[in-house]
Amino acid sequence: MRRLNLALLAVASLVMFLMLHNIDWGTLAHSFWQGSRYWPLLLLPYGATTLFWTLSWYLILLGRGGAPAWWRLYLYRLAGESLNQLTPTASLGGEPFKAQRLNAAGVSWPEATASLVIHKALMVVSLVFYILISLALTPQVLPGLSPRLTLLSYLGTLILAGAGAAFLVLQRRHPCSSFLALLSRVGLCPAVLRARSAECAALDQALEHFYHRHAGAGLAALLCYLVGWALHAVEVWVIFWLLGHPIGLPRALCLDALCQLVAGLGFMIPVSLGVQDGGTILLSLGFNLGATLGTGFTILRRFREAFWLLLGLVAAARGK
Repeated sequence: MRRLNLALLAVASLVMFLMLHNIDWGTLAHSFWQGSRYWPLLLLPYGATTLFWTLSWYLILLGRGGAPAWWRLYLYRLAGESLNQLTPTASLGGEPFKAQRLNAAGVSWPEATASLVIHKALMVVSLVFYILISLALTPQVLPGLSPRLTLLSYLGTLILAGAGAAFLVLQRRHPCSSFLALLSRVGLCPAVLRARSAECAALDQALEHFYHRHAGAGLAALLCYLVGWALHAVEVWVIFWLLGHPIGLPRALCLDALCQLVAGLGFMIPVSLGVQDGGTILLSLGFNLGATLGTGFTILRRFREAFWLLLGLVAAARGK
């Protein structure tokens, strides 16, 4: 896994180097200087986005014994997502931290784990909706968009939608117990998993209970995620305004959604380094914004990410 991560990072870095070779750095530096006094505004949309995504998690946990206050969940999520992004664990390195903090607050292990599994599934489903909305708007935003790029976008969304649908269906069919049974049938079930079969059954029960008894809360949690994505698009609008090249909100939404699709391809690499950046610049070219503006967009978004990742690491350190 480590060698694969390094290979992907090397390829992405090479592509980035080739793309950045002809950037007009003088113009870009001037744009940064012109908007530098307003840079703190860049931090606000993601803070609001995280608030709604935390509210989504809170709705999933509502009514469960020991569920912490929403502001504590905000810190847990901030810390967990920093660990997700900064560790080479396919964006899952912070989930054990979140589960541990919930359990320390009084939520049982099965309920804590189930809330994280459900929340991750809702994230994928909401992202699919977000990308589909952007694809519906793209012909109006970019009338001359290449049919090949549109087709590739639909293909990527279809794959993501299939993964999200499969994830949701599996959650309703006792996934943990079924997986243990499959491993046992082929003689590959390790003793450590067999010893935890009761805990796996409890997790299956918690998932089934939520989907059968709290479907309304699940829908509300999904809507909160969608509001969060909308605020994520506002961040793109703010960035291009800071660069002195304002764009409309529909274009900002389309660009952001497709950036999320590209960034998902680099989930094996910490912070999708290189993949996200190169993809963002390519999309900026496709949106007729140019490589220089695309590079500025990438740098400012990385600046925002660095701030919130650092804040999340501080929250994780204090949480321990």
